Amino acid sequence: MRIAVIRQKFVNYGGAEQFVSGYTNQLASMGHAIHIFANQWTPSNHPNIKIHSVQAIKRNSFLRVLSFAWFALQSIRSESFDIVQSHERIWRQDIYRAGDGCHREWLERRSRYLPFIKRLFFRFSLFHQLVLRLEKRIFENGECKKIIAISEMVKRDILKHYQLPEDRVRVVYNGVDLHRFNPSNTKDFRSEIRQQLRISGEEVMILFVGSGFERKGLEYLIKSIQYIKQENWRLVLVGKGKWKRYLDFASKENRGKITHLEPIDEIEKMYAAADFFVLPSIYEPFGNANLEALASGLPIITSRNCGVAEIITPQKEGIILEEPSDSKAMAKAIDYLMDSKTREPMRQSARLLAEKFTQERNASEMLQIYQELIEHQ
Repeated sequence: MRIAVIRQKFVNYGGAEQFVSGYTNQLASMGHAIHIFANQWTPSNHPNIKIHSVQAIKRNSFLRVLSFAWFALQSIRSESFDIVQSHERIWRQDIYRAGDGCHREWLERRSRYLPFIKRLFFRFSLFHQLVLRLEKRIFENGECKKIIAISEMVKRDILKHYQLPEDRVRVVYNGVDLHRFNPSNTKDFRSEIRQQLRISGEEVMILFVGSGFERKGLEYLIKSIQYIKQENWRLVLVGKGKWKRYLDFASKENRGKITHLEPIDEIEKMYAAADFFVLPSIYEPFGNANLEALASGLPIITSRNCGVAEIITPQKEGIILEEPSDSKAMAKAIDYLMDSKTREPMRQSARLLAEKFTQERNASEMLQIYQELIEHQ
């Protein structure tokens, strides 16, 4: 099968990017010819993966989205494919994977946390108007044959805001590389990484992984640390963004306990060094980093606004926050996981849950959808 996959960034860092990389490698290893259309990429050595360069004007977000959508359309028209699957909002695709969720729902939720003036800016922003227009076209005009929602939450959001038949939206959960993200990494990397970060074996390492700090709820995590009763903790942030401004939410004493790292290729080493994981997002369609943490045997603290919350049993694999901005509730959850006796059974449950969400299962479900579409052409 010749499959075109459209994604602006085909790189090795970032949860969504790593998912696409793992997913396409899985399909390529099954013998399918994968054609990646991207603006930024990490070269692939797989013989069944070919990368096509797509132009984009990067002057601002509006031009970047508009130009990539246009040039991607021209690129895929030049060849013939069995399936065209886009991970970006463009004008033509057989399948759209709503990895970013429903933009209209994201704007609605984000507005709850913004002052009035910023809410107005969001409403009339050219960038957001463009994204909403592309999104509406994909969901409502019928040319896109199947919408892939990566959680039941995303499916509900799409059907809430747009008029389309429910059977056009299929939920396919993400898969994770269970070999790469594995509790066995602890014995190999825990001491090494902690020495590099100057974190002692007695200190509890809290890990946050994600770029787009506002959406990921970093402000609320930083605000919560003033309420933590325990003192032997360190917070490690891994992600790209203006992180220093978030330090203003911490006391001078606590700022020394926070370490920031830019995105790294070997992120599995960070999970191996950590004791538990926190991602209190305002809106998270699924949260690949949550799944990576679970696969690594880490209990997680996440919010009800994360799609991954629908697969979590509270107090078994992690803790679900009903409201990400409730910093006292978050501090209480952190204090709960500070006890190693509490974490140990949760570590085992976390891994067992992640083992249900393999890359093989994800690829198999997608191939079934491809086959259904081809048979009905």
